Amino acid sequence: MRILYPRALTRRPARRPIRILVALLLTGVLSACATTPLIQPPTHVILPTTERNQVVASLKYWQASGQAALSTPKTSEDFGFRWKQSPRHQELSIYDALGRTVARIEADPQGAHLQLANGETRQADNLGALLALVLHVDLPASELPDWILGLRNATATEQLNPDGLPEVLHSGPWQIHYLQYAPIGGLTMPKLLQATGPEGITLRLAITQWRMGGHSAP
Repeated sequence: MRILYPRALTRRPARRPIRILVALLLTGVLSACATTPLIQPPTHVILPTTERNQVVASLKYWQASGQAALSTPKTSEDFGFRWKQSPRHQELSIYDALGRTVARIEADPQGAHLQLANGETRQADNLGALLALVLHVDLPASELPDWILGLRNATATEQLNPDGLPEVLHSGPWQIHYLQYAPIGGLTMPKLLQATGPEGITLRLAITQWRMGGHSAP
């Protein structure tokens, strides 16, 4: 497997304040401006898991960046990534070791578009088809946003850690292990996760930056 490079190329607060904080967070997530880190409750407040899940599941606009390692029994590859999500648009950028953009995939209800660093383009019905073209493995692209957010979708089962957050998700042939979380503006978000799937595929994501809220992000 190789990436397709272009050829030329606490004290827990009382319940009522928590409910108020959740309401404020949800309001900020849906309406705040694009250029500010939007979820910023007091730094000493970390939402309990139930409220955290409510806020995270309600996110309309978010972005996660970091490093990825993808391996099969025969090959392995490291690369940088940035996933941007909004209600009708997804964007996945893949970077080489020097931070140069190798590929950018954008998807909306009309289809998906891939652009390579040398200007070549491809079209497909969905993001997953183009991601397979770039990475040479089949990943469940439609599930990746939930994996990144640490949310269980309707078809997955979960094993929880002592804090009530997912420790292992089981989704079809895939198992997603959450190895580390980090507090991000009052929310406990995944920092390190590893997904193992069929044919010995392993995907490891280290998320180094989160942005949440707003109508777009640069």
